[in-house]
This record gives sequence, structure tokens and C-alpha cells, in this order.
Amino acid sequence: MCNRYKTANDIERLRTIFGNAPDEWFELTDKKYDTVYPKSMVPVYLRIKGDELYSNFHWGIVPGWAKNQSTILTNTKSEEVLDKPTWKNSFRTRRCLMPAEAFFEPATVEGKKFQIRFELKSGEPFSFAAIWEKTDRFGDRRNCCSLLTCEPNSIVGEVHGRMPVILKPEQYDTYLNAPPEQVKDLLDILLPYPSVEMHGNFDSEST
Repeated sequence: MCNRYKTANDIERLRTIFGNAPDEWFELTDKKYDTVYPKSMVPVYLRIKGDELYSNFHWGIVPGWAKNQSTILTNTKSEEVLDKPTWKNSFRTRRCLMPAEAFFEPATVEGKKFQIRFELKSGEPFSFAAIWEKTDRFGDRRNCCSLLTCEPNSIVGEVHGRMPVILKPEQYDTYLNAPPEQVKDLLDILLPYPSVEMHGNFDSEST
């Protein structure tokens, strides 16, 4: 499960994959830490009736069966999006992208806990495939998002059993524009990112 990542917040670099990204895209993004965690306000990109929307949503969807506000789902298994009631409608009609520069997974080496930082070898920003919901449960009406996960590639698989679905820019239109009756075809692109294009490094020792 990915519960920490670094948002891509350099607008000039992001414009290489989001050509119309506005300067104010990150005005509401949480900046308390260098990276973001569950419940943070994070940047998202989506399309509504063909119009681009650059916004910030709460990271973590509140499922309908939640009994309190502490229950949020930050990750969604891509293998379950077609069938699980929690995800089914969102995947059909409310898909989005979450721009990032890196994500982190915990690892234990010789009894010590570390965070492993995974990113593209190119150093370029990328986007997670994600879904979103609007909710007013346990608070004010707000938009929430959850990133999709898949089986890990060989690099991430050394420390974790899942990884976020990272889409390539040429896949953005396919993912965002697929009509509800064709979303099953999207499973063909919800795959592990090629390991030859990524690397992982020790980020910091956990205390």
C-alpha cells in the first residue's frame, strides 16, 4: 500500500505532460511536509464533459460502509475496480490523474526500518491512475481521490507486494476519456511500470 508520495509541483516541468497546467494549481496543496500523506490535499487532473480541471482533492476516499472519519481508502486495487461496489461507479465515470515525482515504501534491513524512494530514472514527473468521489460524510462536502495499484514490477517487488499504477503521458487520454461501457478495456494499461525505467534508493531511516 502506498501511503506516502512526493507531489510533482514544479509547474514548468509539469507542463511537459500537462501542457495547460495553471500557475495556481498548487495553491491548496498541503505543504506542511516535503511529501504528502493520507488526508492531505493533493493535486489532481481530470476532465468533466471534455473540459480540463486542475484541482486539489483530499487523498483518501470515504467508503459507504465507513463507521467513522478515520476510515479512508487511499489505494484501490485495479483488479477490483470493475466489480467491487466501493469502486465500480467511480471507475466507470470518475477517473483522474495524480501527478507525482516519487513514491515511498517501507523496508527493513538488518533490523532497521527505512523508506525506499521510487522514481523514474529520467527524473521526470509522472502520474498515478486514480479515481475520485464527492462526499459529505463526517464533514463538509468535499472531493476525495484514491490511487490505483497493481502487482509490483521487479524493483518495487523487492520490498512490497503492490505498487501504484503509473501511466505514461500517451495513455492519459485513453484513461480519462473511455466511456463507461468501455472501461473494461482500461485493464490493459493498468499494469506495472517497466522496471528498466525506474530505480529505488534509500530515502531515510525511520525512527
